[in-house]
Amino acid sequence: MERDEKIVAGVRRRDERAFGLLVEDYGPLIRAIVHCHLSATMYTEECENDILLSLWQNMGSYDPKKNSLKNWIGAVSKYKCVDYLRRHYREACTVPLSEGLTAPEPEDLRELVEELLTALKPDDRALFREHYLEGRSVTEIAKARHKSPDLLYNRLSLGRKRLRNIFGKEQSL
Repeated sequence: MERDEKIVAGVRRRDERAFGLLVEDYGPLIRAIVHCHLSATMYTEECENDILLSLWQNMGSYDPKKNSLKNWIGAVSKYKCVDYLRRHYREACTVPLSEGLTAPEPEDLRELVEELLTALKPDDRALFREHYLEGRSVTEIAKARHKSPDLLYNRLSLGRKRLRNIFGKEQSL
């Protein structure tokens, strides 16, 4: 804990050595969180740098009475990743009028869907692929997985809700 206190005090004083210690101690945590949330995007390095900048600029708002430094950095990292996912989703769904309204290439659409699905747990991702992309019925998937259809309907519903919460409610799934 003493090291964390030195890091916080140093970063608040804008000491680059203290910031180097922060990166040394918490860089792997930041990378793991970014990889978990943005693994299929091209924004991982940019997001990591943005997280570090945010930590540098906002260390004054860290309160050790409310949370540990590790948990605070984890929360900042997670919310930055969610911001990146939202921004990327909006950019992918926005087409300038000058380009017209041409349909995306199937491969581009498949990549976008795969990227959006990274917000789900691996099992739910596979369920979404089977049901929505491959067109298999929930009953068929339930039999193959030895699960009840009600359980799978529930997981699909919760997955859609999670995607809506992450990417906004402007598009209905």
